[in-house]
Parts: sequence; C-alpha cells; structure tokens
Amino acid sequence: MVNAMDMEWFKNLESEDTPEKNLRFYRKLIGMTQPELAKKLGTSKQFISDMENDRKPISKKTAKELAALFDVSVARFI
Repeated sequence: MVNAMDMEWFKNLESEDTPEKNLRFYRKLIGMTQPELAKKLGTSKQFISDMENDRKPISKKTAKELAALFDVSVARFI
C-alpha cells in the first residue's frame, strides 16, 4: 500500500494549498458571498477580496474568526 502523502499529485495539491485559497474555498463551500463574509467579520468586501487574492495577509485574529465560522482548524488560514 502506498501513502498518498508520498505521491507526487498529493505534493502538488498540497503546495497549492494556501490560506488565501482556503478562505475562498470555504466561503464558496457554504455559499457565502464576499459581502456576507465581510459583514460577519465586521470588515469590508474589499478586505475579503484582498485577503483572497493575497494582497492583504490574514491576521491571526482573523484566522481564528474564520476557523470558528467555518468550523475548521485555524491552521487552514495561517
């Protein structure tokens, strides 16, 4: 049996796994728009867009809020 984590395709996927892409993925997964997420976080739609497009970093505080909102590990956004 082969460990999937040792496979080249898994390593390629993992290298593409970024906090920004995770934010967009989880937001879309639950059918939430950028303005809706911005309202929940008390920020602007532009700030959400900037985080998703790697123009603004996701702070530790925001990462914790996102993790709680999406019920995932905070590590997904750091």
